[in-house]
Amino acid sequence: MSLRLAEAGDPPASGGEVPLDTFFKGAVVAVEGGKVKLRYDFATADQQQDWTQGVPWNIAKDKADGIGIGDGRLQIRGNVGARHVAEWEGDLLITCKLVPDGVKDIGGYLSTPDSSSDYVSFTIAETYFHKWDSKPGGDTGMMKFGKQFSTGNGKGGYVGFRYLDFRKPETEPASGKTSAFSFGRRQNSVLLTLDDTKLDSLEPGNKMNVVQAGFYAIQSSMAVDDVVIEGTLAPRFIQAKRLALRTAKPLAPDTGGAPAAPAGLDPAVAETLAAYKAGTATALKVVPIVGDPARSDLDREAAALALRTGPHRALPAVVDLLYSPDLKTRTFGIEIVKGMTGKTYGFEPKASEKARAAAVRRLNEDIDKHPELLQGGGG
Repeated sequence: MSLRLAEAGDPPASGGEVPLDTFFKGAVVAVEGGKVKLRYDFATADQQQDWTQGVPWNIAKDKADGIGIGDGRLQIRGNVGARHVAEWEGDLLITCKLVPDGVKDIGGYLSTPDSSSDYVSFTIAETYFHKWDSKPGGDTGMMKFGKQFSTGNGKGGYVGFRYLDFRKPETEPASGKTSAFSFGRRQNSVLLTLDDTKLDSLEPGNKMNVVQAGFYAIQSSMAVDDVVIEGTLAPRFIQAKRLALRTAKPLAPDTGGAPAAPAGLDPAVAETLAAYKAGTATALKVVPIVGDPARSDLDREAAALALRTGPHRALPAVVDLLYSPDLKTRTFGIEIVKGMTGKTYGFEPKASEKARAAAVRRLNEDIDKHPELLQGGGG
């Protein structure tokens, strides 16, 4: 799909330059010189215009393979990738909520338009490239590719690679379960985070001065949402696209990748939820909002969403909602539990007190036996 630049009716820019929020279809949430922060919630189809189909390696794909927006997420299916249009220099960080369909050979990459053979992969359960070395693979980690690593010195177009940091994640990804995923580079290192598992490594080989970022799948599929890209736009990209380092409209609210607080939300509640998302307030501040029948449904729904999509360590505090005499509170509570664990434990908000207590007991026993339920977040 071709990228739309500027058309009649677009806000004018000095010297014929295009404002950042006219060029990019994602939300521009921060601008400081060439440093830009973009956010994609994929709530609108035009956001796909900032993503082109492709990966830096050669691989055959079927007609059904491709990228597209569905269910408010960017879907990546088969042997394919989605590359962001921008070019960046220096430090770069991409964060997102990643929902696996297949649970191996999915992740992100950094490539450079200056070379067809230099790139870094950031992979959940990498097996595809390990097979080139007759290795089973399966751990999560990073690889650097380049002709300089080829045993044939790059002759015949062969690209070699180096294994960087690989590890079995503390919590294995599961199909349909959202994980917090990020990757990028900082100074001379590349880094990857999957929920609570953090990896980093010095980047060997040829330095990629200008990079592009993308997501990919190999013989698998996944979806990404709430994608945030933060870095410094390459000067040559700014010049080539005639970008003005400003926006035509006020900056979009920076909600850290979460939806902006809805209009009509109690300002005190909005402040509490913002602090919770930032990690400066605990779930003990948010759970009482959900459990207060005197509050508006809007306040309670926003607080329930923050808990459901936040850190899973809030689960024990959320359990208190299931004991409430208020039916709506119990309903909110089990929706949050299901969002975190994928299970209801047989809890029915309208069931008898005895039946509800038995379900809560099963939930508490599961937490005791499986403390990993409290790890990760973004469900």
